[in-house]
Amino acid sequence: MTYAKPPGMGFPEWIEHLFATERCARKFYKSLAWRRKRSEVLARNHWECRDCKAKSPARYARADTVHHDRFLDKRPDLCLSDTWTDGRGVEREQLIPLCRDCHEARHGRTEGAAARREAFTNAELW
Repeated sequence: MTYAKPPGMGFPEWIEHLFATERCARKFYKSLAWRRKRSEVLARNHWECRDCKAKSPARYARADTVHHDRFLDKRPDLCLSDTWTDGRGVEREQLIPLCRDCHEARHGRTEGAAARREAFTNAELW
């Protein structure tokens, strides 16, 4: 299913509305505008995970996610922007192609998932 922002409302206002009413931006991520932008970013980066390539030694993994460097709930004005400018005037990349593991790590969700798996596999069930 594809969602569209309401007429007369910009993307930043729509995203703020989604977070206020639904506590998530799921509809934004299902919009045609985001799906097109996501495809553009992944294709431009040859579907390669940016964080895996930056590791030493470099590891190549297929990117399946586009991460917002400045989080969507904090900076909805950057929802479809390729870059943002920091306080020193340096232009930074806003939309970053990542594999699932690296995306989870950027959001701090990796340790919790690993701990849950370890607790489950080591638990005595009798």
